[in-house]
Amino acid sequence: MDGRHVPSRRSWNMASQLGYTQRNAKKLEARRFAAVSRLKRGESTAAVARSLGVCKQSVQRWAAWYRLRGEEGLRRRSKTGGPRPKLAREKLARLPSLLTQGPCAHGFDTPVWTTERIAGLIWRRFRVRYSRDYVKHRLMPLLGWRWHKHTWLPARTTKIVQTCPHSTS
Repeated sequence: MDGRHVPSRRSWNMASQLGYTQRNAKKLEARRFAAVSRLKRGESTAAVARSLGVCKQSVQRWAAWYRLRGEEGLRRRSKTGGPRPKLAREKLARLPSLLTQGPCAHGFDTPVWTTERIAGLIWRRFRVRYSRDYVKHRLMPLLGWRWHKHTWLPARTTKIVQTCPHSTS
């Protein structure tokens, strides 16, 4: 090194720069409304952006949202949190009772619930397709079922013996 001091990089925290400790949706919405009202009064985009501590592009984006959708375009939106589940809650709540009837009640020859059979049952009953991996790693643990000696069982059950009346063994 040649002896020059290199300043350390600190991460820029938008919330603290704007005078509050964490992002607050109501305050952010109020800021968008304030920016648009100041633009309507004739202030320049640069002046509004500078006073609010944002870039000009943000102010321009808010103005475009206002032009396209009115005040609704400036309102906060609910957090999506990802895609909606394929299987509705009501139907998902019915699945454990279907599974406790046993595989034989659903036309299988052996009393063993495999992941593939469960995925097939969901498709036949609810017309929703899930991969075997999703059923095994996400859905069944969510329902409180666990894998036990080649079959799925409710977590609180230690042993269930099922026989199929029409099996040939």
